[in-house]
Amino acid sequence: MSSDAEILLDPIPRQKYWYTRIVAPISTVVFVPTDLSPGSPLWIEGVPKESNIPAGKHFTDIPPPGSILLEHNPKDQLVALFGDIVATRLKTRGVLGAIANGRGRDFVSSDKVCDENFTMWCKGLSTVGTSMEAKPWAVDVPVKIGKVEVNPGDIMVADEGERGIAVIPRDKLKKIVEMLAVQKKADDGLLNDVRNGQSMADAIKNWPEHYSVQPH
Repeated sequence: MSSDAEILLDPIPRQKYWYTRIVAPISTVVFVPTDLSPGSPLWIEGVPKESNIPAGKHFTDIPPPGSILLEHNPKDQLVALFGDIVATRLKTRGVLGAIANGRGRDFVSSDKVCDENFTMWCKGLSTVGTSMEAKPWAVDVPVKIGKVEVNPGDIMVADEGERGIAVIPRDKLKKIVEMLAVQKKADDGLLNDVRNGQSMADAIKNWPEHYSVQPH
């Protein structure tokens, strides 16, 4: 199926015996190396030259309640972007989750913060605090993760049971919702036909929308 939604590759949800699916608008925060300054020739392309985090504010003060925070780390760093303290602050403010395109820490205690209303994902684990290599620099700016371009306000679907995250551009949301309704009907019908003994070839003929969905 051709789709305008994108997936973030290889995220790791927390480990537990029940699973959360959260759908929410995205707020972003970009980290830069601690020793990087705006005049540096090594400045990262696409990162604003001036920090937009207000003086006296921590980045956890900014994401609005009901959003999910996507944290973007400099490439190849080993530090963790969040742990139990960051998670607790975000949850207390009504943020629904934290997704790190980087590492996390405090695995056991962070797991206790998570419930059906708060989720945490990362790309790996670390025991090293953020400030050893990185500092928060810009909030609610576009980020690119792999081939996926993410803008503040885009919709994230983070499904712990399926171990997957999808990002839906906000201007494509209506189109994707229409496509999903058709796709779900086709998937359910195809599964039912296969359960009843039909061959895959015959079942797919019955439900061609399984592979090709066009919005109304």
